[in-house]
Amino acid sequence: MIVEVRLSYGNDDISLDISGKAPVRIVGEEFPEPLSDSFEAFERSVENPIGTKPLSQLLSESSKVSILVSDLTRSGSRRLLMILLEFLERRIKSSNNVAIFIATGMHRHLGDDELNAHLGEEVTSRWRIIQHDPTDAASLKEVGTSPKGTPYAFAQEVVDSDLIVALGGVSFHYFAGFGGARKLILPGVAGEETILSNHRLSLKEDPALGLADGCLPANLEGNPVHEDMVRGARAVPVEKFFINYITGDGGEPVFLNSGEMEKSHEEACRTLKEMFSFGLKKKYRAAIISGGGYPKDINLLQAHKSLKHTSFALEDGAIVLAALSCPEGVGSESYLDSFSAGVDGVYEKVRKRYTINSQTAVSTREMIERFKIYLKSELDDSMLQRFGFRRWNPEDTDMILRGIDEEDIIVIKDASTFLPAYWQLDDR
Repeated sequence: MIVEVRLSYGNDDISLDISGKAPVRIVGEEFPEPLSDSFEAFERSVENPIGTKPLSQLLSESSKVSILVSDLTRSGSRRLLMILLEFLERRIKSSNNVAIFIATGMHRHLGDDELNAHLGEEVTSRWRIIQHDPTDAASLKEVGTSPKGTPYAFAQEVVDSDLIVALGGVSFHYFAGFGGARKLILPGVAGEETILSNHRLSLKEDPALGLADGCLPANLEGNPVHEDMVRGARAVPVEKFFINYITGDGGEPVFLNSGEMEKSHEEACRTLKEMFSFGLKKKYRAAIISGGGYPKDINLLQAHKSLKHTSFALEDGAIVLAALSCPEGVGSESYLDSFSAGVDGVYEKVRKRYTINSQTAVSTREMIERFKIYLKSELDDSMLQRFGFRRWNPEDTDMILRGIDEEDIIVIKDASTFLPAYWQLDDR
């Protein structure tokens, strides 16, 4: 029996012929239907929010509004942003009172072409766009301190606005549990020190012992990173309105809600688990995966999330064959520098100094210890070797998987979006 599998790879795809006596299990290809009318769903949601007043009642003609949206590593906000802006135009006297913040956290800024593609020229040409810079101390304002004594500092214009509207896509996040609108405040428009302090919570006191207890995808309970994000967002003394959405195939919204930060987010998280986790009755000896293509595999930092999700479906010693393009390379100097002495030097490097993506380095180091990971990627051989990966040439697939029965192989066609329901097993 021969099964053809197509895997997204950057802006293209690759085709695999998988032969065997029986078909392998294939998941991550069945998406929910998009909302039939995004405009109607938006209007209904913001006028019937969870746990707070309708958005229209939070606005006046003179309101100064800060809209927070994700950068291009999180897709799907463009159509909803346009609907939101139309909603605001009908209620606010001047568009000068509205600022759209690209809540980059510590990610890079977008170029003009990227910004136009991400938000649409009809938005970038008419509205004020600000790309947050967490390192610009003059543009930040402190609003309190964390339990560890770290200042909670955020973009001053956001803090000085009358209303914050956070428009965020909810997805699984490997150490914060879930993404979503609450994450657009911290780390989205936070200062560098605030972000570093928050992300350090993702690791145990000794980083060589791995991610902190509770720091798991699809988990908020006892998650120290999530809890600090909520505390930081609550410290901002401004009225806030959160809009959460979930996207399906092609980036179209399949779910939308709005309201108070935690209540609306928790409902969206429950819905995401129902829509995008797949059942797990056993662990597998091999996985063939795609990250879902661009922008989910734009760089290794983003592509790591697909590998992390996949890890929950695998036995120790398993083989991973991953189509992850990474056209922009590693995507993080912090991540790259953690491997400056190769795989064996990661823990010592992170012990000496925590940097923004140290937890990604530790997570990668753990997976390299547990699995044999082969990448089809634009990363060169020296970079793959530095991180402990092996080169995957798809024509060698049968040879690499020789001796593994079909029932012990899983194919995950969008491992960035779909998560194995690891909570269905006794162990993780």
